[in-house]
Amino acid sequence: MKTTLPTCLVAVTIAFAPIASVAQLRAEKVEAPVISIGDRWTFEYTDKWTNKPGSMTTQEVVELSSEGVLVEAKRANDGRLVSRLRFTPELNPVDRGNMHFSPAYPRYAFPLEVGKVWERDVTGDNSAQGKSWRYKVKGRVAGWEKVVVKAGQFDALRVEIEAYYQGRDTWSAGGGRSTETIWFAPAVNSFVKLDYEDTDWNGKVFNRSYWELTAFDVKQPSTMKASD
Repeated sequence: MKTTLPTCLVAVTIAFAPIASVAQLRAEKVEAPVISIGDRWTFEYTDKWTNKPGSMTTQEVVELSSEGVLVEAKRANDGRLVSRLRFTPELNPVDRGNMHFSPAYPRYAFPLEVGKVWERDVTGDNSAQGKSWRYKVKGRVAGWEKVVVKAGQFDALRVEIEAYYQGRDTWSAGGGRSTETIWFAPAVNSFVKLDYEDTDWNGKVFNRSYWELTAFDVKQPSTMKASD
C-alpha cells in the first residue's frame, strides 16, 4: 500500500472519514508487524528549538535475517545513504547510528493494547565515542488517538517511553532522562509521529526534536484483534 496525500485530500479525508468509538478502539490490541523487504517510510525531521522543518529521510527494509531487520536510511531528495539501522522483528532498535543496544531498546512490547506497561534495563554502547550507558526504560500505552500528518489521517496508539540513563561505569555522573512519545499506526507498521526530548541530570533540556511521516509503502499492515 503506497500512500502520500496532498493537503487538500487530507482535509477531505478528515471531513468524511468514519470515526470509530473510543470503546471500539480500546477493545483492540495490535499484533507485532509483519515486515517485508522493500517496506519504506519517509520522515521529516524538525528541530523543536527552531520549529523549522529539516531533512527528509526515507527508511527502507533491505534485509531480513536471524539478526533482525536491516534498514537503510537515505536522504529523500538525492538518495544519499545516511546510515544503516538494525531492529528486532518488532522494530525495537538494536543498532541506531553508532549506538548498539543490548538487549534491544524496548520502544514497543507487542501485542500493544491500552494500559499495557513494560520495563527493561538496557546497555547502550557508542563505539565511535568510546562511551557506554546503562538505561532503565519504562513504557506504557496511553490510548488511541486520531492523528493527522502529511502522509494522511491514522488511528494510532500513543506510546510513552521514559528512560533514565547513566555512564556505565558510574551512577553519579554523565546521566540524564529521555522521553519519547510515539504514535504507532497499524496501517503503516510504524510510528506516524514521534516527539523526543532529552534532559541532563539537572533537568536542563538540551535536545527537543520531532519526526513526522510524509509517505509510506508497506506490503502488509499490522493486524488487530479483540483484547482478551
